[in-house]
Amino acid sequence: MVFKFNTITYSDPENWDEFIQITFVSDDNKYLSLSSILYEEEINIELNDQTKYLQFFKSNFSYDIEEKLILKIREINKGTIQDTLFEIESTTNYDGEYLLKALDVLSAYVEE
Repeated sequence: MVFKFNTITYSDPENWDEFIQITFVSDDNKYLSLSSILYEEEINIELNDQTKYLQFFKSNFSYDIEEKLILKIREINKGTIQDTLFEIESTTNYDGEYLLKALDVLSAYVEE
């Protein structure tokens, strides 16, 4: 699935030790949102509304960022989206280092 965005919003970094959310928003206000509670083993993806979602273990998630961001999910726990590969392209400039830091936090599992 290809998703083109022009804005990224992040949950408050002061709360990243518990919860993180990264949301990509397109020109027509569609969104792709990734979220995770750090002491839980799962990541959630929501696409445009709460009925289009994926849930998977952090151990089944990887990403790569070069010209565009590639998200890969090896195994889905549950959800209504069948895509396991997301190509996320920007129509504007963004801070790639900050996004990588956020993705590192999102995919980390911290035991309580």
